Amino acid sequence: MPVECYKRSMHTKTTSLSRSLLLLIAAGLFLASPSQGEVSSSSSGRLDLRGVDPRNSGTAPDDPGLFGRIKFDGNASSWKFHSWLEGGWDGTVKRPARDHSLFKNYDTVYQSNTPYFEFKELFVAYSGSALDLKAGIQRFSWGRLDEYPANDLLNPWDYTQYLRKPLEDRKIGVPSLSANLTRDRWTVETVLVPSLVPYRLPMPDERWAGSSFATSVHQALPNAQIVPQEPDLPARTLANSNGGLRITYAGDIEWGMNLYHGFDPRPVFRTTALLITPTVIDPGYVPDFHRITVVGIDAAAIVNDWSLRMEIAYASNRYLNIRKELWGYPAAPGPGLTALNPSIEEKHDTLDYGIGADYRLFEDGTLLMQVQQTMTLGNTGLLYEKKRETIVWANLKVFWMNQKVETNASIAYNPEHRDAMAKLNAWYVLSDSWKAGVTGVAFNGPEQSIFGRYSRNDQVEAELIYSW
Repeated sequence: MPVECYKRSMHTKTTSLSRSLLLLIAAGLFLASPSQGEVSSSSSGRLDLRGVDPRNSGTAPDDPGLFGRIKFDGNASSWKFHSWLEGGWDGTVKRPARDHSLFKNYDTVYQSNTPYFEFKELFVAYSGSALDLKAGIQRFSWGRLDEYPANDLLNPWDYTQYLRKPLEDRKIGVPSLSANLTRDRWTVETVLVPSLVPYRLPMPDERWAGSSFATSVHQALPNAQIVPQEPDLPARTLANSNGGLRITYAGDIEWGMNLYHGFDPRPVFRTTALLITPTVIDPGYVPDFHRITVVGIDAAAIVNDWSLRMEIAYASNRYLNIRKELWGYPAAPGPGLTALNPSIEEKHDTLDYGIGADYRLFEDGTLLMQVQQTMTLGNTGLLYEKKRETIVWANLKVFWMNQKVETNASIAYNPEHRDAMAKLNAWYVLSDSWKAGVTGVAFNGPEQSIFGRYSRNDQVEAELIYSW
């Protein structure tokens, strides 16, 4: 069977979205032009040189990476233009020969671009006395929890360096329309994302793909290329759009009510067939997309030196994958085509909830603590690893030497599998523009657990940052 049947082009397509981005950029230049009278503009940027030393032998090495970002804001009366462009050379990806796209696109799951550019945000906004409108590429922040918010569903995540990146860097900007209406202490926010933007996954032979059946086969056939199939995305119609409604009240206790209806941003897969040849491995699974409805509430309050927060989200009709051992992979894989179990997805309702607290230990020291849990409702039997999954997370941030040195120590623990992640970093501020830092991260646990799947990803990372 020809290998080409299992390859899919990832070249960037010229679409109406590209033309819309050009129109937004033109609008920004218009707002920033001197002819607009009362005009103000500002810009900032950052360059980040990064080097990684993997601490486990046998893992794919990382090349040095150079990353940059430029932010620009232009204001004219009630109008605003905002752009946030990122780009650089990412040493963690292994660029396939088929991938020649320079800009990240909005219809592809596997994107190993390097060098690359990406608009994290690019929008035009209008602000009235009570109504704010935005159109363009946006990122939203719903809910209250850190790192793993349950109600923050409008933006898919970039999983290519999952757990190494902070939440802000994981979020993918989505072309969208939003409106905010404010009256007294009440705010109503509505968002429409006209078409699905999928999450992004690392190529299976990259370090941050974690452990999988494909990686174990690749160890036996190191000269073979792992070629995952791209999914057929839902049609770009209004019926397949994502939407959200958020109502918030600002008082002694700030609280919000959230409603989301659209595609589930959490990864889930359907099986195809495992293909193994001396040169190509098709792992036999494809990302799948299903619509869900999520209703949630969140709240936050400050009590003396404590900052308290909570959120809860009930999701209906969420599809989940059963345990990997039940997918039908052969115990002793060999060359050829192997059909896999087609029934690896089951539909369940889920309940996500969590609480967090920040405590100011002293003037330059803060302790952040958080506990959250996901519960799969209904009769799950032995199809899933656990009916409940819990993450306990804590972070201690301390500034030293008149804030010239910043240290962060954090640990996350999953009691169901007894897996954990520990991270420690330290930054030294050289000047107003320069700072340097070192970060160490370590993982431990069973192979298919939340953190244990990255147990070979222990690393030490050094960074030098220049900002303006």
